[in-house]
Amino acid sequence: MTKDKFMASEIVPSPKKFKVNILLYVTFFLAVCGLFLPRGRQDQGTVSGAESALGRIQQSKTLRIGYEGYPPYTIKNPTSDELSGYSVDLASHIAKEAGWSVQWIQTSPDTKVPDMQAGKFDVMVEPIFETIPRAARVSFTRPYAYFGYAAGIVRKGDKRFQKIDDLNKSGVTIAVRSGYTDQSYAEQNLALANKRAMNVTDINQVFLDVLSGNSDIALADVEQVKAFAKAHASQVDALFVDNPPALTPAGFMLKQGDFSFYNFLNAAIDYLESNGILDQLDRKYNVSAFREKRTLVPSGRGAASVAP
Repeated sequence: MTKDKFMASEIVPSPKKFKVNILLYVTFFLAVCGLFLPRGRQDQGTVSGAESALGRIQQSKTLRIGYEGYPPYTIKNPTSDELSGYSVDLASHIAKEAGWSVQWIQTSPDTKVPDMQAGKFDVMVEPIFETIPRAARVSFTRPYAYFGYAAGIVRKGDKRFQKIDDLNKSGVTIAVRSGYTDQSYAEQNLALANKRAMNVTDINQVFLDVLSGNSDIALADVEQVKAFAKAHASQVDALFVDNPPALTPAGFMLKQGDFSFYNFLNAAIDYLESNGILDQLDRKYNVSAFREKRTLVPSGRGAASVAP
């Protein structure tokens, strides 16, 4: 996370003008989308307007957001428990202009989908990787960023791996976090290498496996690799962070069938992107969103099937 001190007020228009603009934008977007929603969908498992999360939020004036803790998107202060980060700022922009407060509800990688389905929160705004298996259970907004993964951590000065294909050798051991995109990528594309799938809760344990000498390289998403490399600059090098081997779309996650809330969130993302706020947050938190690429797998390899 960068120590850039600029405030949210520096990256948005005047509050009154911004509030009017975003509400007009969202209202127009919802009206247009409503013209194209298929008739009779409520009989096919969709949520009626009265049951939509949007209706509840407008009535209670509280937006309930689930989070896991994914720096620099959500960072929890261990002393005060206060949350900060990219996703916190992003949600604050939306809630403030809509006249809502935000309630943050902690969840976990294993329970976020069941918690969502059980109605414990309305949405997750941390970047949730959009995969086919997950899309069968929940809905996603359009991506607000494309996230690189299969970036690498190696010991300082290790020059063996100039490109991702250099890992695909029988003498190479790759550490990955079990159940995540990087494991799937390695299994699909680096068949000759040895894989150490580690069932851990902290990605740093995977990186430390390289420093201990058990693995030659650890694969993870770009932001995790950048953060670890910055914290251990004298011990490790980061690989493939500028042009990662694979990209995946990531957006907000919400319950299936809630078209009103889905359209509202998409309109909010469109507005924040078109006004440059997402780009400003990218710079504030020094993240690589790859929005300009819009390519899931730039190397031409198969996309991963699991996600964080």
